[in-house]
Amino acid sequence: MNRSETQKSFISRFIDWLSELSGYVSGVLILASMLVICYGVVLRYVLGASTVWQTELAIYFLMFAAFVGGAYGLKHGDQVKIDVVVNRLPGRARLLVNFVAAILGFLFIATIAVLSFDLWWHAVQTGRRSGTAWNIPLSYPYFMLPLGMTLIALQYLVIAAEILRKFTSGRTGGPMPGESEDIVEETGVRASVESEDAAEERKNQ
Repeated sequence: MNRSETQKSFISRFIDWLSELSGYVSGVLILASMLVICYGVVLRYVLGASTVWQTELAIYFLMFAAFVGGAYGLKHGDQVKIDVVVNRLPGRARLLVNFVAAILGFLFIATIAVLSFDLWWHAVQTGRRSGTAWNIPLSYPYFMLPLGMTLIALQYLVIAAEILRKFTSGRTGGPMPGESEDIVEETGVRASVESEDAAEERKNQ
């Protein structure tokens, strides 16, 4: 565990753990959806039978991976973003831009979380069902969206808090919280921020 991890609060580490767990669970469900589809194909074309749940269940598994697994991608900086200019800004300016982006991202995702929670609760109260042959209650698949958006919003808060901590402590070196290591190396930011850290350490000595 590196120094930045040890300086995180228990709540931040717990949210990071939830985001990590969401990624692994999503990976398992993607594999499970593939197996379900293969089972349906074998059942139909080898045994001449069919199911009422196979296609719908596979879709729900992939929906979970898309919505809930997003927190894992955000934690590791794998979301789609254009940061060619941002990664070449001076340390403190780069921290400020990333902090504003994290706050705006949190506000947007939190809004979706609130709206999707209302949609899920309406499905619970009305007892809505999918209307397919399987006809499961829609409260189950509808819950994926508020769950996933809540995890992503919490991860944005962790990223914003970590950026703010780095900004107030004066340590502008190293990759940004929630920033992909590959992007840092490709843009050459790592070399510049390491030199900043070295200069800061010499000044403190």
